[in-house]
Amino acid sequence: MMVKFLKNNWLYIILLSLIIAINVLPRAGEKQEKPAGSALLSGEKQAAKKKGQEGLFVNFKDAQDKSARIESALMEKPALYLFYISVNLLIAFIFLLGLIIDGYFLLNKFKKKKVLEKTTENNPPAWGIDEVFKIIILAIAFSYIFFIVSAFAVNMTETLYKIDLDFFASRDFRMIFDTIVLDLFVFFVIILFLAKRHGRKLSSVGLSQKNLLKNIFYGSCGYLGVVPLISLIGVLVYIILNMLNLKPEPQPIVGFFLAEKNAALIFISSLIAAFFGPIIEEIFFRGVMYNAIKRKLGVFWGIMITSVLFSFLHVHAATYFLVGFIPIAILGAVLAYLYEKTQSLIPSITLHVLNNVGSVFMVFLFRYFNSVI
Repeated sequence: MMVKFLKNNWLYIILLSLIIAINVLPRAGEKQEKPAGSALLSGEKQAAKKKGQEGLFVNFKDAQDKSARIESALMEKPALYLFYISVNLLIAFIFLLGLIIDGYFLLNKFKKKKVLEKTTENNPPAWGIDEVFKIIILAIAFSYIFFIVSAFAVNMTETLYKIDLDFFASRDFRMIFDTIVLDLFVFFVIILFLAKRHGRKLSSVGLSQKNLLKNIFYGSCGYLGVVPLISLIGVLVYIILNMLNLKPEPQPIVGFFLAEKNAALIFISSLIAAFFGPIIEEIFFRGVMYNAIKRKLGVFWGIMITSVLFSFLHVHAATYFLVGFIPIAILGAVLAYLYEKTQSLIPSITLHVLNNVGSVFMVFLFRYFNSVI
């Protein structure tokens, strides 16, 4: 049996071994006191980033003081103060609307009435969990090959034309560049597996225009419904962090948005975080991974496992784990639930996009209001 497994999967075993080697071996010789990527950042830039991230997690007193200073500064500018008040009212309205939707959902569940209905007749491929791993391995392997070729091309260009492409070594640029490349190859490999191994299209996993408006409505209601729950958990986590006197750093992408000054990088990163990323993630986590796990273990474990893995992907930084794991896992569970009930990826994509757009918007608001004082 082992011989048969090795014979059928030798390529993936070799690629996985190379991926592990590429990630482990270079770090073996690194000095522990230097954080990853620090060599790419000057002291001034690191200090600027640190300054840009200050105050994201603050205690109650600091939060009250900062809020008072912001309001005081904005009162001198009536138009901005009106905008500030409008934003707060909008957040309160979204929270209240979310509570109404949650109440409606729970009431109908209690009465055993159907809240969501199937909007798409999809027929997902009968792929197994092993194919999910193969998709991941191939996507990462293709990405690494692309990174090696692109690095070689950059070095050749710098040597032949005597120009400096310093931006290519920037950690911020690499974060964006690597994310785009990996997402594209994940998408490409999924298309490849669907077409070549199963003779299907993306519509087979629920990416269809059928009942588009209804699916967008479901996704929008899902977003509004999840806002109060995630907000309440966020408040609870905030209280615990203050009690323990902990100030974890934000996610890398949040830290980037708070400190980066390059408009082009900010614009591209916003598109990735708000639109491009959610679409690829939903196709992979719900369309591919969820269907594979559900086929093997059932709906409940399909939702649970994909939600936990989805959360781990987004809280890979240990410092952010306490803050983000539970809220993101809940978000993942709602995304999977919407997909299961409607059999369409459009509601989960809609919810995911709205969540990320809202998050990016709030980060930029925080950055702007922080700059006022």
